[in-house]
Amino acid sequence: MSPYPPPISQHLSYTSFVMDKSVTHTFRSSLLDESEYATNSLIEDEVKMKTALGKLWQVISEDPDERRPNHTSVVPKLEDNGDDTDDQDARERRLARAPDLTPSAHKHLLPSYRNGGPPEFEPSHIVSPETQLENLEKGLASLRELQDDAREYVERLQEIREGLGIVKFQRDKVWQMVREKAIQELQDAAFSTSV
Repeated sequence: MSPYPPPISQHLSYTSFVMDKSVTHTFRSSLLDESEYATNSLIEDEVKMKTALGKLWQVISEDPDERRPNHTSVVPKLEDNGDDTDDQDARERRLARAPDLTPSAHKHLLPSYRNGGPPEFEPSHIVSPETQLENLEKGLASLRELQDDAREYVERLQEIREGLGIVKFQRDKVWQMVREKAIQELQDAAFSTSV
């Protein structure tokens, strides 16, 4: 049951329209203000999530090996003993000098890459390294998708906020015009009765 009487089906004057409690309730309702406040709150919360995800991407993109003190390894010079070095030794030296191309996210989030060392898998790990890597990639893809969805969500919320502002402006203008007409009717009625 509404807290005001049911609307009159037809108003014959602006004055009766303005005096109708249901009309007054409709035009003076705080629903648009509350909706605008809720929309602004949702947008602010999405900004907080965007900031948190941005910090996550920043941390994940930084190579943890570069933050550690740089321990340069000294590779002793091989004396030329006249023999050709073995291909296996040459390959091992090249691999030791090659940069680590492991994505920094793997170094941060996979236990096998922690402590800056190469992947070491203990038999106590419940999940296989392949499954860990697959789960990590799926998780990061889900976070990227969430970030894209959040961006679209904020755009829609901004459109809703703008629409609410337009409706509120139009409602206030109509109410102002109707009240002015009602006041004019009352003044005309007062003038005609006084003459």
